[in-house]
Amino acid sequence: MTTEAKRASNHTRNHARVNRTVAALMRRGLDSDLANQIKQVGFTLTDLKQCDDDALARLGLSTADIAAVRDGDRPPIPFDTLVQVLWENRAACCVCRAFDRAIILHHIAPWAKSHDHSAANLAVLCLEHHAQAHRTGTLEQNLGEAQLRAYKQKWEEEVRHLDPKAILDATRVDAHHWWWFNHVRVLEMARKLEIDLTKQSCFLSVAARGWVNADGQISERHLDAPYMYVGGDGILLYEYMREVVEAVFARTTIFNLSDDLDPGFLWRIVQPGDLILVQGRHTFKSLNRERSGPGQACAVRRQANRVRVSFTVDRWEAVANSSWSVWLSGVKHAASVVRIAHIEREDNCLHLRCTGMAVGSALQGLSTRHYYCTTWPEREVDDDDWGDWVNDVPEEDCC
Repeated sequence: MTTEAKRASNHTRNHARVNRTVAALMRRGLDSDLANQIKQVGFTLTDLKQCDDDALARLGLSTADIAAVRDGDRPPIPFDTLVQVLWENRAACCVCRAFDRAIILHHIAPWAKSHDHSAANLAVLCLEHHAQAHRTGTLEQNLGEAQLRAYKQKWEEEVRHLDPKAILDATRVDAHHWWWFNHVRVLEMARKLEIDLTKQSCFLSVAARGWVNADGQISERHLDAPYMYVGGDGILLYEYMREVVEAVFARTTIFNLSDDLDPGFLWRIVQPGDLILVQGRHTFKSLNRERSGPGQACAVRRQANRVRVSFTVDRWEAVANSSWSVWLSGVKHAASVVRIAHIEREDNCLHLRCTGMAVGSALQGLSTRHYYCTTWPEREVDDDDWGDWVNDVPEEDCC
């Protein structure tokens, strides 16, 4: 892609969840719409501090906003805390849960009394519900501290299940197929979740053929074949494993990070042990010359915008001939569910070393952001500034 094409594409693609200039202003109490408007006209926090009050008022800042920009009595919300709260609430009001409204971070226990900037004391509210939270009087005050904490807790719990539901819904669309399962890890998760594998609709069929034992665990089969599902009746084993994967994912928190591959954002929200989904251009590279039986190791990589997600698959666990011979090789547009094992920072980049759980064809509706940086490491960054690596975020470096 030419430089001109990249720039043109950048104007229409979706942006990262939070821009650093926007974050700098929201940390001081400005709402997201106002912060984005200021960013759109090219102002940073440093620029705003150099403007007089009349100029700031023309930009739409209230008296309280102007005082906050000029470092008033309240220190800014810590950057890491802002990112954490926005992520845990998907940047949506915890009361109405509308994703298309301007939001603001509200102190549940008022700052003047609590001096508490912790994530536990911050609720994401739209402007309407923020106004209700600040009303006084017994008739109008309907968003007190207890109510807000209840709304926040319930919404954050539901958020943890939004991505798994969307992933499962997408996998049920016609023409979507899984290409590969990590059978050992998936069945291990099913055991830990106390899922009764014998209740799966295909269990009796695959058990009768000796492909699973009495507990539903996979039996050794086709150890000398190119892939374990070889043969026309392999479709039964595929349907069984697909049911198991759906049962496991339905009870697990999985973060869809397809639109959030930004190092300054990711390293603050993910940790080892998290299950994540990434969709986009994957590179598959064989690590040996094995062409039959277990041990056909293949390195897999999804990288964009200074983030690399890497893991290894055994191509013997491919679920079909097409998966084994075509899809798990070269460069393919795919969706992968992986568990993070290690998080490494390398030369202004973030490397997530993972254990693969399942790989399949790209899922509809789970990725909306276009990344034009497809090599790694790459010095070119996105215009929305999240591509710049952030170690510590001093006040003046947040804009």
